[in-house]
Amino acid sequence: MSLCSFSESYLLLGVTPVENIFIQDYLPHAPGDYVRVYLYGLMQCYHPTEDMTTERIAHLLDVTEDTVQGAFQYWERQGLVQRVSDNPPSYQYLNLTASVTSESPMEKAVYKHREFNTKMQQLFGTRLLHPAEFMTACEWVEELHLPEEVVLIMVEHFIATKGRSFQFRQLNKTALQWAEKGVNTVEAANDMIMRDSAAYKTAEKVVRQFNLRRAPTLDEVALARKWLEEYGMDEAAVLVACRETVKGRNPSFGYLDGILSRNHTARSSQDMAGQLDEKKRREDAVKALHDALGIRQMAPTPGELESYQNYLAAGFEPGAVLCVAKGMGGSGRYDMEDLERQMTRFVEKGLFTEAEITAYMDQQKLLREQAARVYEVSGQDSRVTAASTAQMEEWLSMASFPVILYAAECARGTKLPVQYISKLLREWKKAGIDTVEAAKRQHGAVQPAGGAPKSTPTSMQYDQRAYTPEELRALTAFMEDDDDAK
Repeated sequence: MSLCSFSESYLLLGVTPVENIFIQDYLPHAPGDYVRVYLYGLMQCYHPTEDMTTERIAHLLDVTEDTVQGAFQYWERQGLVQRVSDNPPSYQYLNLTASVTSESPMEKAVYKHREFNTKMQQLFGTRLLHPAEFMTACEWVEELHLPEEVVLIMVEHFIATKGRSFQFRQLNKTALQWAEKGVNTVEAANDMIMRDSAAYKTAEKVVRQFNLRRAPTLDEVALARKWLEEYGMDEAAVLVACRETVKGRNPSFGYLDGILSRNHTARSSQDMAGQLDEKKRREDAVKALHDALGIRQMAPTPGELESYQNYLAAGFEPGAVLCVAKGMGGSGRYDMEDLERQMTRFVEKGLFTEAEITAYMDQQKLLREQAARVYEVSGQDSRVTAASTAQMEEWLSMASFPVILYAAECARGTKLPVQYISKLLREWKKAGIDTVEAAKRQHGAVQPAGGAPKSTPTSMQYDQRAYTPEELRALTAFMEDDDDAK
């Protein structure tokens, strides 16, 4: 027990001296809770309590312990207290008048930059900077002549790349480099950071890919940052995409941005190369469709590329799509919209492979040729339509083609040849007649006197031609849509 001490009542009835300089210069600008902590701690200096801790002060002042710690950090930056230890936290109050008038190195290097120190500490959040670290930062300002705002930008950039736990001495080399390069403005500091960034380096390489002899602009660096950070691409993926810009007369970052935006799911150079190769395959496939349809001097549009992709997604083989386009003919009568309608019809028919579609198209061409021959024999001057092929299919379900030709010969000269042919074929099928000879006998038996043909019908002299698949594909193309409507 000490020889002399205050009584407990003295603590309540005594006074704690507060210098006017504190009230005038510090109190007006400090947070209210920080002032309360300072004053309570000042009282503890005059009337110490052995068990006093930051936790107990927080309880007595009805604030959080973080507030108490933040307050002492604040006053430390202001030069009013000095940290003695971190665990447990311990502070010494400094004489205010001496702190203001002192010419000590601490005063010159630290307390002179109180506002700077406060901003520096704010960058580190909950990590408490030591006086030595403040001293180091102030040396960059005092000895290297780096402006305070430049130092803050440098430290903030280092925090963004290294985290808050780095040691200040790690920044000495960077601070020296900036000083040697004359980085003395905010603009110059931001430019240095930009040049040190991955986005800037990527933009530099893109500029070289474009054979431009200049540095990238801020807007170009911003685009590179989007590719790397927002899209998550690596630099190699960006450079692979540069090869696509040769298609444009004046390659630019904007043109490249369009390519990368359309392929933004690619992350690596392999991913990008794969997507671009696939896109080229689709473009080549659509160009082949253009050639088959007779479409000239037109680059594939995004809509056409999407439609082609949809054909493949629906289950069509690439060769099947081209087969349909070739079947429509290269006269230029049809366009990609006509092809879309034809592909829809094949979906409805459930035909997706090249072999299935080729067989179907060969059958349709044969039906059109047969219908044309029936029209010729029956004396009709009519154009073969899609309805004609449907009629031909119905007739073939009732009789063989030679029998149908004989019915066409019989219908020659009638007012409604098609209806007459259908009538004869239905009657012959009902009677079980399946040869030309039997049809002749039946038809002759029902003809009025003198109404039977006097000579052998020309249809009986017709030898059905055998067509190769190549010859069939060279015949008439698909019928027009208005024929389908009929």
